[in-house]
Amino acid sequence: MMRRLYLSTNRLTHGMVQNIVGKLKKLLGAKTYLSYLEIHLTDHCNLNCRGCGHFSPIAEKRFADPTDHDRDMLQLRKLFSTIKKIHLLGGEPLLHPRIESFLFSTRSCFPRADIRIVTNGLLLHEISNSFWDACRSNSIALDVTIYPPLKSKESSFVELANSKGVKVFILGGTPFYALYNKNGDSDIENSFKNCITPCPNLREGKLYVCPVHAYAHYFNKRFGTQIPFTGSVNIYASKLSGWDVKELLSKAPATCRYCTLGWDNIPTFSWSTSKQIITEWDGTTSQESAR
Repeated sequence: MMRRLYLSTNRLTHGMVQNIVGKLKKLLGAKTYLSYLEIHLTDHCNLNCRGCGHFSPIAEKRFADPTDHDRDMLQLRKLFSTIKKIHLLGGEPLLHPRIESFLFSTRSCFPRADIRIVTNGLLLHEISNSFWDACRSNSIALDVTIYPPLKSKESSFVELANSKGVKVFILGGTPFYALYNKNGDSDIENSFKNCITPCPNLREGKLYVCPVHAYAHYFNKRFGTQIPFTGSVNIYASKLSGWDVKELLSKAPATCRYCTLGWDNIPTFSWSTSKQIITEWDGTTSQESAR
């Protein structure tokens, strides 16, 4: 009997154990955590990247509201025990004139989170000391994505951040993915399963499974397309728990029908400037036509 029990428990995978533990915690009323969250501080950008996955070259000029952000952070704190990693990005977040308020608010609600500002670095040498003070006092790091036009500035970005006592991580800026399937016939579950990373986006009190889901309205407005962006999760919904949020975010939205990430060969291309034409994003046509 003992040998049979040993063999049975030995077959339990780490994932199975985590699932059992999660169900027990839910039954006991404990909060769950969210692994990752992205928040746009701006939708527009100061670097015009072809095929940007957040649609920044065709986005309207928009600054997130600090008061709304405070309220959303407090609500998320009610739903989750913590959020492990939070990226404040855009667009280009350093364009926001009140960026410091987002740093204090986010850290106040999530003291254990790994919070980072994702930036192209163009404004780092111009930004005020109050920004650096806010990063340092709130233990917020920089993720600087180095695109080809800024390759020569990489070392200066690192030296500057180090001189301010702020951690900096350098990221590569390629490849880019042609994410749009104009035929809308991608297998939803396959696209969702093969998504590059799980990246929930918070926008105006709602959670979306990815930036394409959250910002498809810009694409539709610019090109007259009809990519669906329904299926977001309202974090203020009555009787909603963090467990409910995670369950809802684990379901593929209709947006995935228009995504190429489920394809066997995902169309990719190197960085170049955007001409703001639909073929830059379209994986069903030759990328050469966008050049």
